[in-house]
Amino acid sequence: MLTLATIATTTVVAPAVSSADCADGQWWDPTGKVCRPLGVGPQPLACDAGQWWDPTANICRPLGVGPQALACDNGWWWDPGANVCRPPVVPPPG
Repeated sequence: MLTLATIATTTVVAPAVSSADCADGQWWDPTGKVCRPLGVGPQPLACDAGQWWDPTANICRPLGVGPQALACDNGWWWDPGANVCRPPVVPPPG
């Protein structure tokens, strides 16, 4: 029963994947949350004149407007690479 409780605690406390150990010749794409071969990446959108492609959110933005942080609640923090709110880092029990 103790093992089951340990697994449950680890599952609840473990944050979402924000990086990975990719094989040689690959890189971590935080937007797609996958390892990609070198030279292959997210495909930019065909934005209208006066706009630029923001790869973190995969949208077109007006020139001069940068990525917008999410309004995260309860101590969560914005991860701009994945454009998601992440839970606060909990120190290990000591």
